[in-house]
Amino acid sequence: MHTIRTIGGSTLDEALDPPHRSVNYDDDGAVRTVTTRSRQIWLCRPEAFDFDDGTFSNPDPGEAFGRIARFIQNLPDEELAALKNLDTSSVHTPLRDMVYWMWNHVFWDVARFLSEVNCNTGTFRPPAHEVLAINYPETAIETGRMQRVAQLQSDRNIMMGAVYVTPGVRLRLLVGQPDQESFMASEFDCDAFGPDVLVDATKVTGCYNEPYVQWVRRNRTIQVFLEGQPDQPKGGLAAVFVYGKCQYQPENADHPCAHSSECDQVEEADKGDARNDDDNNEHNRDDKT
Repeated sequence: MHTIRTIGGSTLDEALDPPHRSVNYDDDGAVRTVTTRSRQIWLCRPEAFDFDDGTFSNPDPGEAFGRIARFIQNLPDEELAALKNLDTSSVHTPLRDMVYWMWNHVFWDVARFLSEVNCNTGTFRPPAHEVLAINYPETAIETGRMQRVAQLQSDRNIMMGAVYVTPGVRLRLLVGQPDQESFMASEFDCDAFGPDVLVDATKVTGCYNEPYVQWVRRNRTIQVFLEGQPDQPKGGLAAVFVYGKCQYQPENADHPCAHSSECDQVEEADKGDARNDDDNNEHNRDDKT
């Protein structure tokens, strides 16, 4: 993995410890496999998989995901395409919720990587994921205009990735910038607009599969803009993002790494909980004997 940070902000702290980092995981085979298979599975009909009812609602969906991933990994493209679910409007189904859950594995690996880059990025304790659905507006967008269709802000650092993007869609995400309703795509200037992410599926014919996760510091607003295209639908699902929320956000104004005291307190609390669990388990075993 490697990270691309956005150099910006009005202070030295923001320049050295930016509010947004883009993580490219293309060289991490395990993460690449999970994201690729999850995006393919999201597009499939659940009845295509010959498993018992309840498979997808298992408290740990990892086993079901692994079975499905192994099933589809060697399928020819035409057979995989035959499994396509024509329902691209339902955000939550048992199968798709399983896909979102699997992104906890992705965020876990990305968080571990980021902790080596900067110790102020937070700790991820799965499962801690949420889903952000992006819908087409009911009123057509002028061709070439970027119109805001969603906003997201969290009190925790988040990591965010695209699970589904409708072919033909182009989105731009602005991080921590003043509110804007719309602007012409041709007038976009990264120096003027600040940190941004382009999600471009205009040349995608099957499954959107770019290898990026976006890390955004807490309390920074993410504005999502959809670009108007000819013959664009009115209403309906344009994209689905899943994001992981970090467990805590230690801070120190003097230095991004000078927060060991708070980190230690959180870690010790977690260790104490684990020790209590172990003691309780041991006590239960003694009772049974």
